[in-house]
Amino acid sequence: MELDMERIMILLQRKYGAIQEIHRLTKELEEVVNRNDGISVAMVLQLRGDEMVRAEQCMEELWQMGEGSREKYERLRVLVTCNLDQAVGATREEKKIYEIRRKTKAVLDQVQKIDQRLNRRLAGDKSFYKEGKLVSHI
Repeated sequence: MELDMERIMILLQRKYGAIQEIHRLTKELEEVVNRNDGISVAMVLQLRGDEMVRAEQCMEELWQMGEGSREKYERLRVLVTCNLDQAVGATREEKKIYEIRRKTKAVLDQVQKIDQRLNRRLAGDKSFYKEGKLVSHI
C-alpha cells in the first residue's frame, strides 16, 4: 500500500496555514508587548498556542500515515524531514511537498527572529538568546 501523497500535501498545507497564523500572531504579540498591554499579551499567547497545537496535530496525523509499515514510515520520514537544500523531488507530488516545506521553513525563520527580539527585550540578561548561548534551529 502506497502513501497517500495528496493527503500528505493537504496536511503539510494545513500546517503551513497554522504557521502563517503563528507568524501573524507573533507580530501582533510584539506590538502588544511594546504597548505594555498585559491582557492582550495573554490573549495573543493563548491564540498562538492554539495554532501550535493545530500544527502539531497535522504532524501527528502525518506520522500516523506511516504506522504499520516500515517502508511507508521511512518514505514518509524522507519526505517530511529530509534536508531541503538537497531535496529535488522526483514526482510532481514530491516537488509540491518540498515547496510547502520550504515556504513553512521561511515563515518559521521569521517567527524565530521575532521571538528572539521579544525574548531579549523581556528577559534581558536571562534571555535564551543571550550572546554565547546555543540557539537551536526550529
